[in-house]
Amino acid sequence: MPIVSIITPAHGAETTLSSTLESLIAQSHTDWECIIIDDGSTDQTAEIADHFADRDTRFRVLRQEQSGVSVARNAGLAQAKGDWVVFLDSDDTLASSHLEIMLGHTRTLPQADILHCGWRRLKHGAPWWQSHPAVKMDNPFAATARYCPFAIHAALVRRSRLTEIGGFDPEMKMCEDWDLWQRLARAGAEFAPVESLMADVSVTAGSLSSNRVKHLDFGLKVIRRGHHSDPRVTDPVPVLAQGVTQAALATACWYLAIWLVGASIGQGDNPGELLDRVAEPIPPDADVYALIAVMVDGIVVGAFADEPIWPGLWSKIQDKLPELEAWFNRHGPQEAFGSLLVRSMERKVADQLPTNVLTTIGTTRIQPIDLDRPIVDLILPDIERLRCCIWRGPTPLGQVEFVVFGAIEADTIRNRLRMVFGPDFDQDDGRAVSTSMAAPSHRGVARRLLKLMAKISRWAKAKTSAGWWSKEEPTPTHVDSILVTAHAGRAEFDRIVDEERRRAIAASTQMFNEKPSKKTGPAGDEVPRYDTEAYWEELFSQVDPWDYRNNYETVKYFQTLSLLDDRRFSNGLELACAEGTFTRMLAPRLDNLLATDISASAVARAASLQDHDSPVAYRQLDLLRDELGGPYDLIVCSEVLYYLENREKLRQIVDKIAGSLRTGGWFVTAHANLLIDRPNETGFGWPHEFGAIGIGEAFDQHPDLTLSAEAKSPLYRIQRFEKVERGGFLEPTRVEVNTAQPLPLQVASQVRWRGGRVVESAADWNDVPILMYHQVSDDGPEQLSRYRQSPEAFESQLAFLRDAGWRGMTLDRLLACFDEGAKPPEKTLVLTFDDATRDFMTHALPLLHRYGFPSSLFVPTDRVGSSAIWDSAYGPPAPLLTWEELAAVANSDVTLGAHGARHVRLSALAPESLLRELAGSKAMLEKCLGREVLAVAYPYGDFDPAIREIAEQCGYRIGLSCVGGRVQANADKLALKRQEVFRGITRSEFANLLFG
Repeated sequence: MPIVSIITPAHGAETTLSSTLESLIAQSHTDWECIIIDDGSTDQTAEIADHFADRDTRFRVLRQEQSGVSVARNAGLAQAKGDWVVFLDSDDTLASSHLEIMLGHTRTLPQADILHCGWRRLKHGAPWWQSHPAVKMDNPFAATARYCPFAIHAALVRRSRLTEIGGFDPEMKMCEDWDLWQRLARAGAEFAPVESLMADVSVTAGSLSSNRVKHLDFGLKVIRRGHHSDPRVTDPVPVLAQGVTQAALATACWYLAIWLVGASIGQGDNPGELLDRVAEPIPPDADVYALIAVMVDGIVVGAFADEPIWPGLWSKIQDKLPELEAWFNRHGPQEAFGSLLVRSMERKVADQLPTNVLTTIGTTRIQPIDLDRPIVDLILPDIERLRCCIWRGPTPLGQVEFVVFGAIEADTIRNRLRMVFGPDFDQDDGRAVSTSMAAPSHRGVARRLLKLMAKISRWAKAKTSAGWWSKEEPTPTHVDSILVTAHAGRAEFDRIVDEERRRAIAASTQMFNEKPSKKTGPAGDEVPRYDTEAYWEELFSQVDPWDYRNNYETVKYFQTLSLLDDRRFSNGLELACAEGTFTRMLAPRLDNLLATDISASAVARAASLQDHDSPVAYRQLDLLRDELGGPYDLIVCSEVLYYLENREKLRQIVDKIAGSLRTGGWFVTAHANLLIDRPNETGFGWPHEFGAIGIGEAFDQHPDLTLSAEAKSPLYRIQRFEKVERGGFLEPTRVEVNTAQPLPLQVASQVRWRGGRVVESAADWNDVPILMYHQVSDDGPEQLSRYRQSPEAFESQLAFLRDAGWRGMTLDRLLACFDEGAKPPEKTLVLTFDDATRDFMTHALPLLHRYGFPSSLFVPTDRVGSSAIWDSAYGPPAPLLTWEELAAVANSDVTLGAHGARHVRLSALAPESLLRELAGSKAMLEKCLGREVLAVAYPYGDFDPAIREIAEQCGYRIGLSCVGGRVQANADKLALKRQEVFRGITRSEFANLLFG
């Protein structure tokens, strides 16, 4: 009895069957049988099969009416005698050692049910296109739920397993082998790879099925079954019974579809019908570069292209790409997804071409430049990317890439070459430029950028040929019209930048209408007489001069009330009540309240706003000169005592207040933190003798008063003192509270964050981690959860940084380190936040203030005040900050940077759109917020050397990528690395980000 049975269905196979069967006769292992099933052939297939059966008794022939390959294989399987089975189609072949090697592995891998080797395509008997080595599948069922893992004749299958699973499904007219592997995997069959390419698929023009719709429909059926239960498998592995997670379904469907789309394009057909048949939406996190690799494979296989594949194949498929681009732009998960797909495919193809031949691939031009020849102006209509491949004679030196606007001047190319290769590489009409006249070399920076881009790129490195180009490169003629057109490329750049600048000016003019000025604290050069009634009367000549109802004051009022606990008071006094905003909130807590202020106008206005049945009486009172009366159960006095001229007068007021309190009564006060108390901490720089800390100390030092509760924020302190028997003491309750966000502009603009300190310079450079966050929130779509930190986790990270001695650095200071030669000290980092979602202001910013860390926020300017619509495929998108909120944030120890205009992948864009994204977002931020913007965070981290160059030309000095790592002294400022902080990161993992 043979150990292995080969089952070969054949229909209309007269041209290939002989080769297939001869490959069996050539096997080094001879103990086999082959069952040939003639599936209703009308050509010479049956005669060829009979001929082999007459020659060699190991061949047997079965005949049936045409019923399809699944029925034919099942018929052969029913007659098989071997313990192992190979399904060998009538147009495929096996390497001569195939059976010997595979059967040998059944002895070394006795637990295996399916052994699979590598396979390749043969064209005219020679290997063609890409081979497919055997790959170990850690989870065979998950793999077969996504794709067909190997060619059918690459597998040696235990016959008993095939019998248990029921063989092939006759309903599957295509993808039946894939379906079989998936069912076997669900039933728990063991898969094992075998090295070597021992299965060959002979391909000819037209050998790929033209019925791609049928292929897609059956393939999608297999994928969908893999993500659900399958009643055909009666005894599945329990954990596989319901299929793999639904989250992977759409990705698998689209990988299949995009391969068939590529095959359709390769065969000269339009892909629209296939694209419309996939019900699953394109997944929001679709990897465009992986899709491109799959599609390019489909294009080449579908086209049956001769070697070398490119650029010849491009000319045959390029007219199909506009439809593809338009479809994916309409249906893609991100804006301009189709454009990204096509442009990235152009560059992937260009990467595979020799660098010594002038070639155009779509909108990408490969331009060899010999440094022994003159560099000339280039007129490049319809070209978006110019890839200059630099040679000196037969020696390749490297590449530089440009975004072009119809033309590029020779000087522009020369200047880039100086930066990349140094002045010695420069030449002008064949003569080297004097080193003393050349620009300084940035060769090291350029080389580091190229290394960085190698990490970013998912593509193979470009091939280079050993010789000089085979065709003579045409040298453009230097005529006036060419020179003018080349200059026009720069003029077009300047025109677009100017348009974006004027658009930003118009938007900023319309956006902000002048509002009446409100005060919080004195003006910088103001020297008022706070102890005079006249000063306060002048102040209250306008209504609400301090903007008492802004969110900053309102939150502080509620925090002040919280210190009253649930106590109700019989008799209370409010000092400096102003227009009674807080008075009206306080009144329900007392039976009787006397509200006083030095300004008669303020008292009158407060009384006029009070309800008729309120327990409040109003009276003008000069805190310094008048008696307070009492005794009171509660005295409240906020944001006024720092106006006192000196500490002696403060002590007088402390005595007066203490004397007016009943024993057990409370004095509650809220005051701003001033730099005069703690110069190195956040506070206001007002010209007073003391702030909240000095005031609190004065009251705490009084023998009849003791601090019983304190609520501390970065900008103020709210304190409660209790009158006790002389010398009494209470252990105070202390809590941290947040200030309201956004801070009113008149508040934020007067704060000296961290005392106005900058990180000092060290003796040696210490690498700087730039941490990248997106959202700080508990809410949002589950699929985006890895990009969200909970507020509790974020606070824990800030506490860890503070306790470990880390300090925050602004991007401006980091830039100064590069520009001025300063060196960051140890344990210095930068915190960055992308997208400008509203949770930055409500959750992140208060915690940053509390722990004393500056930050940088990157804003997609065309989306301001809207939502993160680029995430809408995942669920309701997060709201974004408004311009008014950004203006306040910009004064809150936050450096604002650009994140593009629309938050799109920059490499998807044509030159004009790219420039508008970068120049427009910079101009909009600068005009609307009135401050220079020097930093850009490339959306999705998507950039390359050419985009980096455009960013620099737009005036950016810092560019942030998504490549992991720390900032070193020799880093390229426009391609800085960042460490992304994902949700669920452990303490040790977080610590590793700081040092890795």
